[in-house]
Amino acid sequence: MKKIITLICCVLFSMLLLTGCASQEVNLDEAQIQQVEDNVKSLISLVVVELPTDASAQDNWTANAAYSEADREVQLNLSKDIWEELQTKWKKENNLKIESQGTYESAISSYLKSEEENGTPTGLVDGYVYTPAEDGFTVTATLVTEVRNVEMVVLYDEDMYITSVSFNPVYTFGENMEKAALNTLLGMGTVFCILVLIMLIISSFSLISKFEKAAAKRKENKAAKKAAKAKGDAVDNTIAQIIEKEETELADDLELVAVISAAIAAYEGSSSTDGFVVRSIKKSNKRSWKSTLN
Repeated sequence: MKKIITLICCVLFSMLLLTGCASQEVNLDEAQIQQVEDNVKSLISLVVVELPTDASAQDNWTANAAYSEADREVQLNLSKDIWEELQTKWKKENNLKIESQGTYESAISSYLKSEEENGTPTGLVDGYVYTPAEDGFTVTATLVTEVRNVEMVVLYDEDMYITSVSFNPVYTFGENMEKAALNTLLGMGTVFCILVLIMLIISSFSLISKFEKAAAKRKENKAAKKAAKAKGDAVDNTIAQIIEKEETELADDLELVAVISAAIAAYEGSSSTDGFVVRSIKKSNKRSWKSTLN
């Protein structure tokens, strides 16, 4: 029971901490708020569309105010000297301080991606949303387009330098649900495909074992044939050596071979020695020879 009570207290304490973080406010004086508002308008003129100088005409933007591709090419390829001159000018005119040239180029790239999907903004929703951030705060301005609203989120550091600018489309509940469903379907489909692939790999293990057995059998047969061939070659070589030896032994006793052949032919009652060949002549035991004659 004590563990349950302790767990409930921890959950409630965590919820209170989250509530406290959510209710935290950004402490800005009037001068800083005015600077932020001026900065937002300046960023819209520099990154989104070129706003008219007349404040009353800024509520109705026109497509003619959008930057051309040539203008964007120039903005994204500023030299170091021109960038330093622009920074000095912006700081002097409306205290606009952008941390680096990379921050400026990233803001333009983020907007161009948003423009491809949602089109050029035609207006600005009144009011800004301030949110605390680590080592600074963010201010969000909502731009109006024909497709959907787009939030321009500007991140400030403690020294009021702009460190990041991003453009995030505001999707409807239906669009968010559709995206969630597509992501879920994609995730489940990916998992299913991986499972099928694993199943196929596992089922192929039996084929691998069969291939290994067949390969081993072929290897054994090949080794057996090789051994048999080597054995046959050895026998043939031995016979050849015997024949060669016998021929060598008889080479010096041709007359004796002829006499013995004639004697055997006479004994067999044959008039020719063509039916037999004397391979070798060996000296026989005298006693054995006598017993044979008897």
